[in-house]
Parts: sequence; structure tokens; C-alpha cells
Amino acid sequence: MRSYHLGGILVGDVVAPAQDLLREARKTARQGVDHVLLQFYTSGRSRLQARQDVVATGGTMVLYDLSQPITVRSDEAVDALNILLPRAALDRQNLRVEALHGTATDFRADAVGQIAFNMLQGILDNTHRLEAHHLPALSEATARLCGAFLEGSDAGGEADDLRARVEIRSFIRDNLSEIELGPELLQRRFGMSRATLYREFAGEGGVRAYIRERRLMAALRLLTRLSPKGRRPRVSSVAYAVGFEDEKSFSRAFRSRFGFLPSEVRAGDAGPDHGDGGADVLLSWIRDLTGQPEQMDGMTG
Repeated sequence: MRSYHLGGILVGDVVAPAQDLLREARKTARQGVDHVLLQFYTSGRSRLQARQDVVATGGTMVLYDLSQPITVRSDEAVDALNILLPRAALDRQNLRVEALHGTATDFRADAVGQIAFNMLQGILDNTHRLEAHHLPALSEATARLCGAFLEGSDAGGEADDLRARVEIRSFIRDNLSEIELGPELLQRRFGMSRATLYREFAGEGGVRAYIRERRLMAALRLLTRLSPKGRRPRVSSVAYAVGFEDEKSFSRAFRSRFGFLPSEVRAGDAGPDHGDGGADVLLSWIRDLTGQPEQMDGMTG
């Protein structure tokens, strides 16, 4: 496995033997990342179990929402190109990432998908020639190209519908602390009927489920951070910061989602279970991605 940090995205390739991979809810919580992995298979075969059973083979692209659990069973060796980017980079492109988790799309049958794959291959072939000033534009262009390919997998829609989709999700993301955030507020804010709003979030289990998931993932990120003085955040403070009315209901929802209480989260220590040094580096790179192109002092491979 090779990975390269390009400032706003990670790109790389992987060759893996036949194996079973299990990403449990507790693992997603322990790592505390809210990112998206796109894996372009060049050969091999895997069976994915998330919301439904899916088969991925050479020529397909699989989307992994790293905040959700999944099981992957590879029947044979797999060769793939990877791009990992923050959810916000795709949210800005009108994509319902949660609904695409665990799906496989034929990228070779799609012109934009094939171009995205070729671009990733070109980046990997030329990493030794890249310099710091190349990285922000390259990260932005690659993320936008992958997003354009994914739009076809996300059922598309009229321009006004797409604009409303991203505006609603941006509004939710920016107002998680508001206790009143819910279907009624969104209907008033965007002038939508109840039926239209619920259709918009059908792929994510409904609007209330979407808001709760965003709140819990935001809470998880807060719980895994230490203050500048090295103090862990108070559970009650985190609960109110993400829009829960009281600590009890927050703890109950958190445990239902992640399998343990928020008080059990170890702030500043959400790394891999076995202290793998390489995994520690990769995980720190993932958390470093913010969704905004950044100027980097250099690139590490």
C-alpha cells in the first residue's frame, strides 16, 4: 500500500491478498474520522455488505463512508487505486454520501469516471515530480472530478434541486447546535413541503436520522480532541454544543450509534488498536484533511 498526502486529499494504490475486512461501528468511533474513500478496482473481486450486498470487480469504483460500518470479503487478490477526501469536499458538490456508502459503480462505462481514474493514475505516476505549489490546485481538481463522476451515481436532478440539496445540508452542518433544528425548521427555512423534504433524505433514513448522524459525528470529533491545556471536554458541554437538550439523551443516542458511552471516549487517543506506526501516520493524515485546499511545505510518500 502506498499513500501520498496532497494537501486536501490522499491518493495511493493498494495490492492485497484475498481477505475479510470488518469495519465495525466501534472502530469508526475509535478513529473518529468523517471522510470518504473512493476505491477504483483494476482487478480482483470483493463482496461488500453495508445496506445491501454488492459485488465489486475490476472496472468498478466503490465508495466507503468511513463513519459507517461495512464488511468486505475479497475472494481473490485485489489491485486498486484510492482517493480519500473529507466529506465536506463532496457535500459541496451536492452529493448524498451516506446513501452511496458501500455502492459499486462501473467507472469504465462512464466517460467522467474513466477520466477520474486516468487522472489518479497520472498523479501516482508523477508523484516524484510534484512540488508544494502544485498541491492545492491538484487536490481541488481531483476532488471535483471525482464528485462529477459520483453525481451520475446519485440520481442527478434539476439544477435547482441540486442547489437546494447542498444548501440544506450546508445549513444543517452549520446549525447543529440549534436544538430546534429539525424538519419543521427546514421546511420554513427552504419553503419545502414535508413530502419533498422527506424524499430528499430518503436515502439517509429520513431527515431526523440525517441530523442525528451529523450531530453524533460532530460530537465524536469534539470528544477526541484535547484542549490546549490538555484537558478532555466535558460530556455535557459536547452534548449542548451539538444540539442535544440534555446529557442523558445524548449519552443514550451516542451509545446506540457507537456501542459505548461518550464518557468512555479517550480524548487525544483515538488511534489504531494495536499501535501500528504506519497506521498512526495514515490516520493522522486523514484527520489533517479539512476540506479546504492547503499550501503544504512538501509531500510525504
